[in-house]
Amino acid sequence: MLLLLLLLVGIAGAQKNSWDGWIVKPHGEIRMLNFFVNIIYDVNPEREKPFAKVNHWNTVLLESLNQNPPDYLLRLMDTTYNAGKLYGCITRIYGESSFDDLQITGDFVVVNIKESRVLKIGPFNESNIEKAAINFINEQGGLRTIYGHDDISYYDVNGSGKIGFIQFFFRNITREYGGDNEGSGYFSSTLLRNENLLINGSYYPFSGIGTAQCVGTHDVSSNPTGIVQHEISHSFFGPNSFHTSGGNHRRSSEYMPFLPLQGGYGLMGGAGSSLVSCNGYERWRMHWIHESNRNTNDWWIVARDANDNPVNADISREDGVQTFILRDFVTYGDAVRIKMPYKDGENSSNQYIWLENHQSGRNNKLDFLQFANENDCRPKNVAGVYAYYQVGRDVLSGSNQEVYSSNDRDNLKMIPAEGYWNYTYHIADTVYNMKCITWAQHDFYHSRETENPFCGTHDMERQFVPSDEVQTISCADEKPIWRKNLGRIENDSLVANGDASDMFCTHRRLNMGTNPSTCNTKTFYNSMTTGRCQYSAQLSRNTQTTYLTGLGIEITPIDNGYYRIDVRWDDYDITNDAIWTGRISLKEKAVLTSKKSITLTQNLTVAQPMRDSITNLFAPPTVLTCEGGSEFVQRSGSIVSVEEQSSIVIETGSVYRMEPKSKLKVDRSSRLVVRGTLIVGDGAQVIVKAKSNLDHEGGNIVVEGKGKIK
Repeated sequence: MLLLLLLLVGIAGAQKNSWDGWIVKPHGEIRMLNFFVNIIYDVNPEREKPFAKVNHWNTVLLESLNQNPPDYLLRLMDTTYNAGKLYGCITRIYGESSFDDLQITGDFVVVNIKESRVLKIGPFNESNIEKAAINFINEQGGLRTIYGHDDISYYDVNGSGKIGFIQFFFRNITREYGGDNEGSGYFSSTLLRNENLLINGSYYPFSGIGTAQCVGTHDVSSNPTGIVQHEISHSFFGPNSFHTSGGNHRRSSEYMPFLPLQGGYGLMGGAGSSLVSCNGYERWRMHWIHESNRNTNDWWIVARDANDNPVNADISREDGVQTFILRDFVTYGDAVRIKMPYKDGENSSNQYIWLENHQSGRNNKLDFLQFANENDCRPKNVAGVYAYYQVGRDVLSGSNQEVYSSNDRDNLKMIPAEGYWNYTYHIADTVYNMKCITWAQHDFYHSRETENPFCGTHDMERQFVPSDEVQTISCADEKPIWRKNLGRIENDSLVANGDASDMFCTHRRLNMGTNPSTCNTKTFYNSMTTGRCQYSAQLSRNTQTTYLTGLGIEITPIDNGYYRIDVRWDDYDITNDAIWTGRISLKEKAVLTSKKSITLTQNLTVAQPMRDSITNLFAPPTVLTCEGGSEFVQRSGSIVSVEEQSSIVIETGSVYRMEPKSKLKVDRSSRLVVRGTLIVGDGAQVIVKAKSNLDHEGGNIVVEGKGKIK
């Protein structure tokens, strides 16, 4: 009995919950002690030159405490929490995201210390700068904050007698000399753990939990999705394997499900983010829910029904037809998550589509396109429904590895209303400045070319542009879309950080035949860093097939900025012309309606890391497989064109039915394989340019009336 009790205790101790936070609990009050450190370069004065511009945080020539602080401190963080009257962007972004469940406040100390003081401790790096700053404070008689929170009780963590969450902000260091460039930083669970701070005559140890970042001389309070918020978010969400939403980079080696880096939005976002708000995936992991959506059914993804009652909005095909009303996401938290019904294998990651209504610019929240509050070049009117895929990382409780999986980095992918396209990379005639917020001048641009809903890319994804000699892609081939050309129209609004074509703001119907579609996304798990590339260790988790299903999503704007979302699972009609590429599987039914066309052609967007031996591109030939039990119907006057080494395979047990006056055209490089049943209706035509490319492998071909195969 004793052994059993010990085993049960051990099992209970191993249980992890995402809503308890990785290192810090994302609920209740957190008070932060913020050290702003300015270096007086008395040994290497030339190192001050890049920071000499007076802007928000001045240079100081004498060692001191709290002299010439940055002018944005109260715009960064509130010193007391007043729900409904939040001011500082850090306090406000977490207050709005958590519905005041997470309350972050703090106070500030400005430390101006000499470079030589740091060098007496050791090398000029962040760790020694932090130690030198604490030593100087202790020498000056101990902690004196700008707004008077000089007592340990303000910063203590649950009566531990330790200084809780600390942050270091460096004004004027570089990665070469100091450890970080402007806009870079890190989260640590061991920050200053062996150091002590003098407070009111007694020394107190640091808990070790905190962040450090180089903020430079600009106003970091103007950007709610900047480095400060990103590093704080690590303490709640997880380590570098949780980089996503535009906050990912190539220096981490954890596996991620997509080849290119993804833009997006959320608290784990960063320089590549679009909206500055949180997302529903994050609220779901943290169990942040609005009061009006609270329930006793453990629903953590909630929307409203037509009678304004909260309902479970985490659905799958088994839930059948559903209708939801989405109020503003940031204000109320309404969201819909739809599980995709098919994947390549049992080990393949589950996939979901999220839908959120962001009334950006109308909700009086921190919910706008990044930098739109700083420059008019960024779009302001971007209210509407935002959609994105979630791949994997769908376990909230379990073992540490289950909850904090290390192999799903950058697992959210935007589904823009603009859809997915092939883009072409161009070298510009001259180096140009976009005249919009950016970090450098550019000598290239991208043009949007042909639709590619299954395998194409969007403008918040990095684009791979390998040269003709390259056989395996690498980070060096990755290019963000800074300038996007649509025909003769140049878009210089920093589209890599989102634009006004991302949200669904008018009535739209989406299904397997639209762009974007309601089909799953394709994954290729990889670990691609600047130093190494690995593609094979997680192959069993990939889904390389696009599964055609009856999932239909209708988005309808209604009163008060709300949207109605109708979900059905029998939307089989393809009512527009479509271009399909890649490996495609029909498991249910598809109906190409009268006078519409589908073209099966070659994917021109990078889809795999190695050059394909057949196409000589970084993508295989296109193959549409009609699986056993499925039915594909061509209505009268419809056309299916199979070109550029593509194939249609009609498997045993499936039926491909052509109604009168429909056409199925197969060019000389492509194939039609019939193992099931092909019915060529009266007056329909199957045109195969090369007879050898019609493979009749035990299938049944039925030609009715004046139907023809030629």
